[in-house]
Amino acid sequence: MPIWRPPHFSALFPSRTPPLHSSSTLMAAATAPASESSSRRSNVSSTPPYVRAVAGSLGGVMEACCLQPIDVIKTRLQLDRAGAYRGIVHCGTTAVQTEGVRALWKGLTPFATHLTLKYALRMGSNAVLQSALKDASTGDLSHRGRIAAGFGAGVLEALLIVTPFEASNLLI
Repeated sequence: MPIWRPPHFSALFPSRTPPLHSSSTLMAAATAPASESSSRRSNVSSTPPYVRAVAGSLGGVMEACCLQPIDVIKTRLQLDRAGAYRGIVHCGTTAVQTEGVRALWKGLTPFATHLTLKYALRMGSNAVLQSALKDASTGDLSHRGRIAAGFGAGVLEALLIVTPFEASNLLI
């Protein structure tokens, strides 16, 4: 029986790393002019910022839907002063038996709103900042530009979404 081996990294992301199948293609890639390789990179169409923002929003909704039951159980265990629950599984099954399955998703709307806005802003602002930090002559984004765009997106996310939501949680 053959042993399963994971695919090579380049097989997982073929658009980022072109496969090199033989020594002739390796030699051709090594001797290709730099302008040809940079034009190949700049011709790749970039995803518009609004598409990245929508993708971030959908990711936030999915994360909220998956994590909300865990958060509800965690909160119930933290507030359980009488010792009614014997653990995580017992807390979850008790909530489902007494209140129904929908009890595990109580409070989903504020959590989903928070994550949706957070990821939409992060992904959208990262795309805008990356396009603003590209080299004007080549259209390439340097490593420093990529790091600066990620840092800027994280700061915007923290200032505009995370901090106000966390502060409003303290007021409730």
